Amino acid sequence: MLTDKVLDWCRAQRLLAPGDAVTVALSGGADSVALLHVLLHLPLSLTVSAVHFNHHLRGAESDRDETFCRDLCATWNVPLRCGGADVSALAQLWGTGVETAARKARYDFFGSSETIATAHHSDDNLETLLLHLIRGSALRGLGGIPPRRGNIIRPLLCTNRQEILDYLTEHHLPHVEDGTNAVPLCGRNRLRLDVIPALYRENPSVSRAALSTSLLLREDEALLEDLAHRLLETAAAADGWQVAPLEEAPRPLRLRALRQLLEETGARDLSLRHLEAAEALLTAGPSSSLDLPGVTLRRQYGLLCTTVPVSVPLAPAPLPLGGVLPLPDGRTLHCDGPHPYVPAPGLHLVLDTPPLVRSRRSGDRLHRSGGTKSVKALLIDKKIPAPLRDGIPVLEVDGRIAAVWGVGADPAFLPRPGQRCYTINLYTKEGEVQIL
Repeated sequence: MLTDKVLDWCRAQRLLAPGDAVTVALSGGADSVALLHVLLHLPLSLTVSAVHFNHHLRGAESDRDETFCRDLCATWNVPLRCGGADVSALAQLWGTGVETAARKARYDFFGSSETIATAHHSDDNLETLLLHLIRGSALRGLGGIPPRRGNIIRPLLCTNRQEILDYLTEHHLPHVEDGTNAVPLCGRNRLRLDVIPALYRENPSVSRAALSTSLLLREDEALLEDLAHRLLETAAAADGWQVAPLEEAPRPLRLRALRQLLEETGARDLSLRHLEAAEALLTAGPSSSLDLPGVTLRRQYGLLCTTVPVSVPLAPAPLPLGGVLPLPDGRTLHCDGPHPYVPAPGLHLVLDTPPLVRSRRSGDRLHRSGGTKSVKALLIDKKIPAPLRDGIPVLEVDGRIAAVWGVGADPAFLPRPGQRCYTINLYTKEGEVQIL
């Protein structure tokens, strides 16, 4: 039975213990409905609740999904917390794709203080592994979807899609369908619709085989990460890290150690190209430097050291509606409008008065779907180095924070399609658009 299989998996991966409280990320689709039903019937005396996030990406279908989740949880007597956001607008604000913005907004709403169970299954893991393989990946990417990451657990990862559908049929469970899943517009959908069925014809147990491979690769990756950490400890010096131990180490450990030291000192969004440039610094001249996202890496004779640029605090100043506000460090904020809202780069806000632009303050909180969160916590979640945080523009309207640049906006200030709004862009002193 599926319930027995999930119980064995949760015990083996130490995902749940008797008496635990767990919140199901409930979309209303087949997978999440099955997950909720399974957890309600596991012999673990769990306290089960649910959370639903409306992305407002599919019009009436999105609202239908939320209504379904509310009705289902009421019928099953499951506490439900609902929230939502205009993910298209957030994607523009954050400078990301819609899928990335949806995931970030969803997990921000879920929070980190409770155990969240998502309905990823072994076919999802197979898709993820194949996507990383097609695009090129290190060992970490080929490890697929982890059974646990922080407070997120995946109790259904041991099952495949067909097993879930059979479970729904057996128990006569209702669910909703996302019509976009059947349209081969994105890479993941094309894999799901075309490639994976062919792999199942080759090997009916392909998703189980891929999951076993992913788990083994995760064990290997964990060992290499630990060895790289020990290498960093060996190379550590009072003012940085000794070049010699890093240069002499095997390349897989050297690259991991460089990534670890850079991320620990404030670097972000590092690619293989960045790591290879950092590696080249090990054999460069005795006084060489490399600018990376969020940090500068320097070689000073036999040592590597890092420095993080310190931002200039922003004295409170109004941003003229339809005008420009120069910032102390040479950057400029441009406010264009008003005009009807259409998805486009920049921060789109509905404003009646000029917003006050300033640095963060102690106690600042930003309204989010379902509550508020401290600006300090949001900046930490975004992994913005502490020395840069005072340079992040905070936009305040009548004492309420409307937006924190590159981090998020209060839904009360986000426009609906066609609503008149202002578009705000931040430019570097070189005249380039700055996302963060």
